[in-house]
Amino acid sequence: MHANTRNAIFAIIYFAVSVLVTAWFIGQKFGYMTSPGTILLANAVAVFKWIVTVTAAIILLKNNKWFFIRRIAFASFTGTLMFFSVFITRQLPIDSWRQFTYPVLLSFLVMTILYYKAVRDAGLSVKWFVGWLICLAIGLVLQMRVVFGLHPSLMTNNVYQFQTQFKKGRTSLCFTPEV
Repeated sequence: MHANTRNAIFAIIYFAVSVLVTAWFIGQKFGYMTSPGTILLANAVAVFKWIVTVTAAIILLKNNKWFFIRRIAFASFTGTLMFFSVFITRQLPIDSWRQFTYPVLLSFLVMTILYYKAVRDAGLSVKWFVGWLICLAIGLVLQMRVVFGLHPSLMTNNVYQFQTQFKKGRTSLCFTPEV
């Protein structure tokens, strides 16, 4: 199999798994998203930076195009797997906002490191990395303003109505509410 074909296949697999895991993570809701439309919008915003970068790579790069795309897909995949750290944060005596935020921050950290490495390994200008960081910042603003801010009818912040089975008085969405 040709290297470009192999790289393209791996990139598709990495991005597909990333989308599925991201949808699962967003679907956990953490008390902030209440409708499928909001979950879909949050997922669309989350993949924005990857669509922009892959499109730019396909159009602008002549050499190492599929090598680079595979590497950034791996960055997306690995960063997305960091969402599974939610199983750890759910056990911590912290509120649901932190249970949600800490895995997201870990994911961003891992993706940023691996994205920079992909840029370096592909021999591209640091401008590709800066461009992705700009897309990441735009995505964060869109998440905060559009998904969390402009659709209050689709969102709820009533996360404090739940209590864990093990930590009475603590707020968390990890377990079903006690009756």
